[in-house]
Amino acid sequence: MIVSLMLLACTDYNLTAPNQPDTVDPEADPEEEEAPPPKDPDIEVSPATIDFGDVMRDCTEGPIPVTVTNKGLGTLKVRDIAISGSAAAKFSENGAATELAYGDSYTFDVEFTPSAYVTYEVSIDINSNDPDEATTSLPTEGTGTSGNIYEESFEQTYNEDPIDVLWVLDNSGSMDESLSRLNAQLDVFISAFTSLGLDYHIGVVTTDMDAPGQSGKLQGSPTYLETTTPNLISLFESRASVGSGGSADEKGFDAAKAALTSPLSTSENAGFLRADSTISVIVLSDENDSSSQTAAKFTSWFESLRTDADMTSFNAIVGDKGLGCTDGDIWSGDFIEAVGGDKYIEAANNTGGFFASICTPDFSVIVKNMARSSAGMKSTFELAETPSDLSRMVVEVDGKTIAADAFDGYTYDSTDNSITFHGTAFPDGGSSIDVSYPIDETCN
Repeated sequence: MIVSLMLLACTDYNLTAPNQPDTVDPEADPEEEEAPPPKDPDIEVSPATIDFGDVMRDCTEGPIPVTVTNKGLGTLKVRDIAISGSAAAKFSENGAATELAYGDSYTFDVEFTPSAYVTYEVSIDINSNDPDEATTSLPTEGTGTSGNIYEESFEQTYNEDPIDVLWVLDNSGSMDESLSRLNAQLDVFISAFTSLGLDYHIGVVTTDMDAPGQSGKLQGSPTYLETTTPNLISLFESRASVGSGGSADEKGFDAAKAALTSPLSTSENAGFLRADSTISVIVLSDENDSSSQTAAKFTSWFESLRTDADMTSFNAIVGDKGLGCTDGDIWSGDFIEAVGGDKYIEAANNTGGFFASICTPDFSVIVKNMARSSAGMKSTFELAETPSDLSRMVVEVDGKTIAADAFDGYTYDSTDNSITFHGTAFPDGGSSIDVSYPIDETCN
């Protein structure tokens, strides 16, 4: 039997695995291949910059590690690590001199402690024997911040109870111009009360406790004015025209106390002070009080007239605290010069009342604010938290931003942590007051 065999050469088969790429890329750029390390020491620092971001004032942030690596064949000698810049004291580092062989690394830490609400910028300088970069500078910054923003709101309310207002007017020899300015704006006072729908009594006494016809006695007939009094404004103006022939020993506290207590309260002044009323006293004087009692003693007595101290307020249109004031209009002849009405101002502060400078040329805003204060509206609002940065405080009344201003804006008092409105910024009844400000938090 004949068997036929067919032999095939191995070269007739494809022994290469399918879908396998060539091991050498014919399009590769030989210059892109990794270069050999330099013979000299070569420093590399990571990160290239540091930004601590916002950090609470007086709190320490970090550490942030910084790594120094030698990318050269020569030994890298780190000679010094230091912080440069005017804010260097706000940063710290624990770096030290060291030597690094090829590929070795050294790590040190950087920390930041701000002391104010500003951005601090420095440079971390690393000095070495790198022939191309003797000093490697690492830009570093951080910002002192005051923490979270605290927001709170108030509503301007007023007493709808009957209100009895006692004006205590200085009728000494220097008061002509001030009394004239007041008299011209008394319709503003009445208008403010009318717009609130208040049931009011208004009476006037002088600071003269020497003249028998004054000494705490309500001036004019009828002795007090009320909502139903005919010719109300003209009668109010006539009572406020007390003249300037009174005693130079002005005793506003004594006059108010005499007017509101027996025997006058049950005789000449009977009917003025009602048992259920809110009581407001408003003093106009260019002198400090000469009464024997202190402001604290007077306040204690005055607030005792009602079981709720919020139903009493003492208000003062007097000379600025301390050195007093002038209105700066000496050449016109309508000139006001007043000594500091410190006792009156203290009584106003004690009762949450309102103070305004008698040297203000236009009394229209003052008189309107006196009406508001008498009705129980507040010019001062105590804050729940302590602001850490007053420059970032925002005060709004009915959505309108109020400026920080001692005349027609608000001021902040750190003593009792409160804001006080002045002049045209005094919030009207029903107003919404919104305050936002940054507060410090505890360090992490």
